[in-house]
Amino acid sequence: MAPGYFEWTGPKGSKQPHLIAGDGILAAAGLTWTTDIAGERQRVFVVITREARDASGEIHDRMPAFITDDLRDDWLNPTSLTIQNDSAASKRNRLELLDELDASSSAIAETMRTHLIDPRMNNARTVDRHDPTLLEPIDQPS
Repeated sequence: MAPGYFEWTGPKGSKQPHLIAGDGILAAAGLTWTTDIAGERQRVFVVITREARDASGEIHDRMPAFITDDLRDDWLNPTSLTIQNDSAASKRNRLELLDELDASSSAIAETMRTHLIDPRMNNARTVDRHDPTLLEPIDQPS
């Protein structure tokens, strides 16, 4: 995610967008699999979320779980964490990876900051998505 991700506050119809950014490109942890949907094989993808530990904690109670460069290869490794006939080892493998994800995400969250951005961002049909001023900080609305 570059430069970050968005959260909104306020009542329906007049939502205020916030940009939540870190240092550089943010990599969110996700899972993907193939499944049957309405009789067709389709690829499904989800972003893993966690309790907010970044600037968004003031805006939203959840945030993406982020992956540091150090964790990326382990996270993307397609080798199963399940050890055949060894449920204890399988559980240890899963808990170890979850602990690494927690530490990674917490480290990235410490670098994040938030600011209000232009409410024009709320209308995808009319906004010029190439306009860099949309992401510039604005003053708190009155």
